[in-house]
Amino acid sequence: MQAGPMKLLALLKENKSIFNIPVYQRNYEWNKDQVEQFFRDIEGIIRDDYNNGHFLGTIVFVSNEKQELMMERIIIDGQQRITTTVLLLKAIHDSLDESNNEEKNLKEEIYETYIINKYVDEKYKLKLKPVEEDMKAYVDLIESNQTDEDSKIYTNYKLLMDLISNSDYNVQQIYKALSYVQIVYISLDKNSGAENPQLIFESLNSTGLSLTEADLIRNFILMGLEYDDQVELYRKYWINIEKLLTNARISEFVRDYLTMKIGYVPNRNKVYVTFKKYYFKNNYNSKDILIDLLRYTKYYHWFINLETGIDDIDEWLWRLENMKSTVVYPYLLELFDDYFEKKIITKNELLETMNIINSYLYRRTICNIPTNALNKVFASMAKSVSDLRNRGKSHIEAVTDYLMSKSGSAIFPRNEQFKKSFIELDIYNRRNKLALFTLYNIEKYQHKEIVELDQLTVEHIMPKTLTPKWYIDLGRDGDEVHKLYKDTIGNLTITKYNSEMSNKSFEDKKDIYMNSNIKLTRDLTNFEKWDKDSIISRANSLFKIANKIWPLPVDNFINVSQENLIPGEEYSILDNIDVTGYKPTALIIDNEKIFISSWKEMLIEMSKFLLEFDRELFYSLLDNKNFKKLISNDANGVRKAEQLAKDLYIETNLSANDILNYVRLLNKEYDMEEFVDFTIRY
Repeated sequence: MQAGPMKLLALLKENKSIFNIPVYQRNYEWNKDQVEQFFRDIEGIIRDDYNNGHFLGTIVFVSNEKQELMMERIIIDGQQRITTTVLLLKAIHDSLDESNNEEKNLKEEIYETYIINKYVDEKYKLKLKPVEEDMKAYVDLIESNQTDEDSKIYTNYKLLMDLISNSDYNVQQIYKALSYVQIVYISLDKNSGAENPQLIFESLNSTGLSLTEADLIRNFILMGLEYDDQVELYRKYWINIEKLLTNARISEFVRDYLTMKIGYVPNRNKVYVTFKKYYFKNNYNSKDILIDLLRYTKYYHWFINLETGIDDIDEWLWRLENMKSTVVYPYLLELFDDYFEKKIITKNELLETMNIINSYLYRRTICNIPTNALNKVFASMAKSVSDLRNRGKSHIEAVTDYLMSKSGSAIFPRNEQFKKSFIELDIYNRRNKLALFTLYNIEKYQHKEIVELDQLTVEHIMPKTLTPKWYIDLGRDGDEVHKLYKDTIGNLTITKYNSEMSNKSFEDKKDIYMNSNIKLTRDLTNFEKWDKDSIISRANSLFKIANKIWPLPVDNFINVSQENLIPGEEYSILDNIDVTGYKPTALIIDNEKIFISSWKEMLIEMSKFLLEFDRELFYSLLDNKNFKKLISNDANGVRKAEQLAKDLYIETNLSANDILNYVRLLNKEYDMEEFVDFTIRY
């Protein structure tokens, strides 16, 4: 590696040199303010009578000697500054007067020194090679062809032309001032190891480049390759990934891809680090990992856009989309690959698996079970299903047994719990339009000529606000009935004309219901009156249909419950469970296992970890009222003290559930609740 200060134009004027912006870099994107500031800084050099230069920043590149003694500089950091400088040189060139011999000579000098390489092979002619998306606009600009006027390359060139034209200084002064611009260069020898440039890049990123996890992963895959190989793999694979997913979605996809591959969910801020570990552990090369990523990207695109092109599969994806259940994606990636690529399951097995998953997610939503356990359920599902199949289970038996065996906050709700919640739940005020989704699916199940979902609204049969006529119809308990049943499934239907019905009496509404093309609504005319008994009766009827749409699979685990804990099973500290009578066997922090034998030991190990992770934050908890009975700077301040550090003690004489709650509170302060789990034994 070589590094040091130098004049920017001295770098750019090197004979037989090309400056390649790698395909993995972002497009040229400096905005008007940045370009104007760059130009004002150059004018400042003239104002100071060239006594002071201007430091533009650091330029980092990999040096690579090519054939014909060409020197290739692959720009790792500084592409925006270099591109803007070359655009300014082009603008200076175009602003010079050819009728003036001095300016004509300068014009030729600039063109042949900074814009092109003279007397070289055509492919090395241009000194600057922008990223693919900018290349056409740049070539058109250099060759004075008609240019895409929406390109940043062209708009910033035009801006620089205007700035030169309106400047208080002439074009030759501006060119002279540009020669006073300084940089610090870092030149990395390509043969010193492919990881070198990546480490430099990561260091730069940590100090301010706003790159996503997807950007870092793309750069990591392509950076160590020859430039031509980078271009080939970028065009053949990565650009197709970007066509299927946006940059933000690529980051989400890679996280779900890694979850599928490694069996646990990586920290959202450690996707790149986890990806590198996975890459090296499995001895991937750039091409192989890109082939694999592109294969799974196709499935992910289907999940998001509901467009496999196979109607019955898309129907199940639509249900998942409406349930907002992206947590299932890691397992779906494996499931779709089993069908579409590996062909080890049939289409019926794929559909039945999605049916079981939909039932699992919908029933849990209706039963209002927290979702925090689902990350782990679907992260490890592929491996567990595969293990069960290796023991002789069919695919559907393996899927069923895996989900039905779950207990605690991961449980598959049984019919009794599902029915009670379905009938009594305030479903109208639940998120994600759960009432509309439920009623629409019930209507769709029993009536094929269904109105599109986006044309429908949920109608309260007994209205939100009672009128005198409704009070008379409901009787003495009208207020209580209204309070308990107004927003439950039995009192709701779907319609296209909700506003027309408002607070009409049930008799008046029936006249409208009679003409509805929605069977669910038309069937309400079978009721003579609308009261508590009618609402409960209808809710029970709707449940019978719901139980067919979201059925319970074969249950070989009848004794499983939300209360029973399973030895060896991993539980999140967020799980709402009673651990009385159980002993912990391991504390798992961000997938790193610490073996323990008591709840006291769990509290101590957790506290030590957090203290080491952020000492200042932990000491600040001494002043937090939530921890006044747990943490003290005096050994006599707690009943049974365990010393963590100088002047820092924690209380250990606590019940199992109190310790678990304190562990939750501590991790909440560190925003780490999602990454801490534990296992238990009797």
